[in-house]
Amino acid sequence: MKMLEVAQKRNIIFGLFVWHFVGASKAILLGWRNFLFSNASYFSFGQMLRHFFGHWHGMKSDYGRGFDPKLYFNVFLGNLISRILAAFMRLVLLAIGLAIEIFIFIVGLAVLLVWIFLPIIALAFLFYGIGLLV
Repeated sequence: MKMLEVAQKRNIIFGLFVWHFVGASKAILLGWRNFLFSNASYFSFGQMLRHFFGHWHGMKSDYGRGFDPKLYFNVFLGNLISRILAAFMRLVLLAIGLAIEIFIFIVGLAVLLVWIFLPIIALAFLFYGIGLLV
């Protein structure tokens, strides 16, 4: 095992491939994960889902004391509109956040795939350039 570790440290080509396919790929995956988590945190998906039908910015009316059916109906309607408005706005924000999350996922996947196939792409362009010269 000791001989293999020494060979890995001395062989620069092997070290390049280990760095490219293991080290840098792992760093790309961690960065990709951080982008996904930061977007989810920015749009606070969990909190919006927990309070989906809550009042919009805490705007709610109090029923007050006594019994007045007209006041009760007005307050109930106002609170209902506040909750419906809140649910609609949170639904729009969730949709926007989810669309951005999907976009980040697709871009991250594309970056990872390009990174993995970059040595092959570089060699292909090198041979193509040599072919143009000859």
